Amino acid sequence: MKTRTIPAAVLVAAAALTAAACAKPPTAKSLVQDAVTAMGGEKLRAVKTITMKGGIGTREQLQESQHVGDAEKPGTLANVIEIVDLAGGRASMNYEIDNDGFKQHRHEVLTTRGGKAVGIEYVDPRPVVATSPGGLFSWGTQNTPVMTLRRNPIAMLLAASDAASDTAPVDDKTFNYVMAKHTVVTTAAGDELSLYFDAQRKFLIGVETTDTEALAGDVPAQYSFDNFKTVDGVTLPHTVTIIKGGKNYAGVAFASAVVNDPAVEKEFEIPEAASKQADEAIAAGEFSPITLDKMADGVYFARAYSHNSLVVEFPSGLTVIEAPYTDAQSATLVRVLKAQFPDKPIRYVAVTHHHSDHIGGVRGLAAAGATILVEKGHEVPLRTILDSRHTHPVDELERKRSAGEKVGAIDVYEGRKTITDGRQTLELYAFSGSPHADPMVLAYVTGPKVLFQSDLWFPGTGGTGNPPAKQLLQSIRMLNLKPAINAGGHGGTAPFAELEKAIAAMK
Repeated sequence: MKTRTIPAAVLVAAAALTAAACAKPPTAKSLVQDAVTAMGGEKLRAVKTITMKGGIGTREQLQESQHVGDAEKPGTLANVIEIVDLAGGRASMNYEIDNDGFKQHRHEVLTTRGGKAVGIEYVDPRPVVATSPGGLFSWGTQNTPVMTLRRNPIAMLLAASDAASDTAPVDDKTFNYVMAKHTVVTTAAGDELSLYFDAQRKFLIGVETTDTEALAGDVPAQYSFDNFKTVDGVTLPHTVTIIKGGKNYAGVAFASAVVNDPAVEKEFEIPEAASKQADEAIAAGEFSPITLDKMADGVYFARAYSHNSLVVEFPSGLTVIEAPYTDAQSATLVRVLKAQFPDKPIRYVAVTHHHSDHIGGVRGLAAAGATILVEKGHEVPLRTILDSRHTHPVDELERKRSAGEKVGAIDVYEGRKTITDGRQTLELYAFSGSPHADPMVLAYVTGPKVLFQSDLWFPGTGGTGNPPAKQLLQSIRMLNLKPAINAGGHGGTAPFAELEKAIAAMK
């Protein structure tokens, strides 16, 4: 009988097929673990801090347009440095932004004191301040360093590794026009992460999840990671692209990275100038510095470190003009007013214009029960911010609505609104033509002749006239108002003659 010899190549191929048939199909746990191994293994798990340097890119969805609905140019980001402390729950965003000619160097820090979270904000030329973490406002890659830490690719990968299941399935799915391995993991923090991995290199290349934006609320978010480089045995993406609500949000390409740099500790130190405020922020829970200065009988200037409000007292309650920046600032204002006026609720809050930094606190004041007065030209973005869901995390307005508790509603008016009670009268006027935002709303308290406006003129700063201020003065005269005192959403308070003098000096 003849012996038949089977070629070696056939034996190898058969063995490979047998092994493939016997191999277990990948699961979420194995897929995530393969990515951890490919991107550094134990070195990746030992990462405490990551510093990304030399970033350039763009930031969109700033909501700073002249008219509601106008297409906005992307803000340009430069000299971006982002630090995440995975071990200590801290993060820093340091960058320069050019928003269509408006330039700022901003630096927002999430740090800790005694195990409690604190926010530190440095914005040239303002003084450094401490807030609660929710009091930080950013135009960087994210709207807060809290989100920078939470959506760091390594942070999400390690959180998925801890939570991934052996039974959860894996499938092939297209991500950014490339076929990738895909699975879904719900982390211990409750985040559902839809994860995409490079089929060959096994790196994490994308995440889809839900983010809660300060103005838009809960939105679908997509994170894309590219330009992988190995740093001290750890492979990190150096390009990050973010889409939120189906629109471009941010994109940054970093030049370099450092892992576990001991020098970052200085980044998270609380400066002496903000040390007392840091203690106040920890004690209060939600905090942003505010002092209440009396301007006239029944009229008060709520002076914040950047964005101010006006408070008008009536026999039956209070009206606030401007709910800017953050809900932490609104929460502080509510406490300050409750201490000053224990028997008077905040009945109304008036909005001056639709820009993001001047409406960021409206949800907090609506949660306190205030009716939000909105000029018709600002209705669309204000309805979005007030009606949207905020579940990642849950804010006070979301909590109260879900519990069926009473909250403030939106009240839309057109052109002019008057609030009068007893001997106090407040008039709101919308005017058009401002090069800053159109329409703009100014508030006028008729008795003491106090006028409040935002962004067009910074009272008490000794500034020179500018086109928005000139147009403001023209509108005041067309409305036949006779203010004696000017108060600003920025700056402070000053005799109205200061504005008239500055405009007269314009060439």
